[in-house]
This record gives sequence, structure tokens and C-alpha cells, in this order.
Amino acid sequence: MKKIFIITIVLLTILSILVLSTKKPKKTASFITNRTSERFEDIFFIYDVVKYPSNVTIISLENPSNIPIGIVGDPWNLNFGILPFGVKGKRFVNVANYDEPIYKTKLVCYGNICPMIKFDKNDLILHKGEEAQITVSLDTSLSPPGDYVGEIEVLSERPKFSFLITILGWS
Repeated sequence: MKKIFIITIVLLTILSILVLSTKKPKKTASFITNRTSERFEDIFFIYDVVKYPSNVTIISLENPSNIPIGIVGDPWNLNFGILPFGVKGKRFVNVANYDEPIYKTKLVCYGNICPMIKFDKNDLILHKGEEAQITVSLDTSLSPPGDYVGEIEVLSERPKFSFLITILGWS
């Protein structure tokens, strides 16, 4: 009985250290204008963060026979260009794990564009050799005409120690 109590205390201590030691990047007051990436780490995890600018200009249609649409073709951003009110746009993010045993990847949106943004997948576990394409959808009917800006982060984390994979249930 005493042994189970000690094991429980040790496990709770390790779990507390995991939760409290995790340092996620702080969001700054302004948004990026080009794709950026950074890597940082704490005691238990290594983090890779890729940030993409995201914006849209929603216009109201005065003449439905003349629909202006501004398309952004740059693969390094998640900009939606100019869209009429009531239209949906899509962009794609490809994520892959070619080198590490396991990664957990999460997408996070910042800015006033976020209420219109939806990810078809999120909180993915990628084992070595796996790839995924995430659809980023924007629904202009959710906000009035205007300019909307923001940033979408792709945060990938991997444990420094393999025993954490089992403890976190990532296997």
C-alpha cells in the first residue's frame, strides 16, 4: 500500500513538472508579414513553430454580375485575398515528420480573422514518415465586409525522452 502511494506521488510530481515547465511562445502585439519559423525547448520538449500571415478583404457586392476576387498564389502564406461577402475560401498547410519518432502538431489562429477560420484537422500525432494536409477554410458570411488580419501558427512539439510518449498517450 505504501509502495502504491509513493509511486502515485512520483507520477503526480512528474506530471506537474511537465505541465508547469512547458514554455509556449508568447503572442506579440503585431502580426508577421512573411512566413517565419523558430525552435525552442524546455526541460522535456523541443518545439518548432512556423508562423504564416493570414488576411482577407471582404467586400459587399453592388453588382452581382461583376464579382471581383483577389487570389493570392504564394505558397508561403495563408492569405485569402479579396472575397465577396458570403463566399468561402480554402488554403492548405502540409505537415510532415520525416526525422523524429513522433511529433504532436497543433494549429492556432490569432487576430480578428480567427472567427472565420476553421481547420479540418488539428492536434495531430505524426509518427516518423507520416504526412498530412490540413485544410484551412475561411467563411466570409461570419463577418461583415472589411479588412481582417491575423496569423496562423503551426506548433510542433516532440518529447526529448521516449518514456514521455507513453506517459502522454501519444503512441
